Amino acid sequence: MTGAAMPTILPSVAALLLMLGAGQDSAAPPAAPAPQKEAPAPDPRRPAPTFDSVPPEVPDIPRPAVLIFSKTNGYRHDSIAEAVPAVESLVAARGWSSFATENAAVFNPAELAKFDVVVFASATGDMFTPPQRKAFEDWLAAGRGFVGLHGAAVDSHPDWYKAILGYHKFIGHPGGADQFPAADIVTLDRAHPATRHLPPRWRWTDEYYSWDAPPAADAHVLARLDEAGMRLDPKYRMGDDHALIWWRCEGPARIFYSALGHKAETWADPAHLKMVDGAIGWAARKEGKGCGGR
Repeated sequence: MTGAAMPTILPSVAALLLMLGAGQDSAAPPAAPAPQKEAPAPDPRRPAPTFDSVPPEVPDIPRPAVLIFSKTNGYRHDSIAEAVPAVESLVAARGWSSFATENAAVFNPAELAKFDVVVFASATGDMFTPPQRKAFEDWLAAGRGFVGLHGAAVDSHPDWYKAILGYHKFIGHPGGADQFPAADIVTLDRAHPATRHLPPRWRWTDEYYSWDAPPAADAHVLARLDEAGMRLDPKYRMGDDHALIWWRCEGPARIFYSALGHKAETWADPAHLKMVDGAIGWAARKEGKGCGGR
C-alpha cells in the first residue's frame, strides 16, 4: 500500500552528540581558585599599640636616678637604638643611676618614686592606662623633671601630654631629598645649662619638625630654626617662631624638650650630647633655675 512518508521522531546523531556534550560541560569541575596574596610583613617602624599591666622589676638604685623610656605606640625611630645607650652613658658619667625600659607599667607610684628625671627617648603614641597617667602627673606635681627628645613631641601623643610638654598640633617635617637639610639653629639663651656651650648660630643637620603654632605662651625658647635659605614647603614654615628647644614649668616640675636627634649619628655628636646632658642636669634641679628655684 502506498502511503505518506513516516515523520522523523528520533533526533539526528549530530543533535544527540550536542546534547551529550552539553551534559558533559555542566558536570565539568570548577576552575581552581586564584592564589591568595601574602599578607604584608609587619612594619617595624609602626608597631601595633600595646598597653602594659605588669611593671618591670626596678632595683633600688642610688639617687639621683633617671628613667629612660622609649616605648612606641606610634612611629618608631631607628635611632632609639643609639639614643638610649647614649643617655645611659651621660647619666653614668655624672655618677648617677639609670634604668631603661619600654614597659609603661613602670609608671606607678612605687616605681616612679625611685627617679628624679624621666627621659622620653623618642617615645611616641598614647601609651598609658588611666592609672599610669595619674601616677605620672602626680609624680610631676611633686616637682620632678622631664626631658623629651625628638619624637616625644609628635601628633600621636594624647592632648593631656601635649599640654604638659607645651606644644600644639604637630604638622610634620619635610621628606624626600629635603628631609635632612643642613641649617642654622639660632641659640636664643646661652645661659641655660643645656645651651650655654652652643655658639650663637649652630650649623646642624637633622629632620626639622614643625607645629601649627609656637610653643605654649609660658615656654622659654632656648633655640629656634633659621628658615632663611632653606628649601622648605610653606606648610612647614613658622618664621622666627620655629622653636626647636624649649623649657617650661608644669607646676613645680621642670619640663624640657629638644626636637633634635632623628639620625643615629646625632647620638655620637659631642655638642648634641652636651646639650642633652645639660637638659638632664637642669631637669634634676642640679643646675640652673626655674619652676620654684633650685
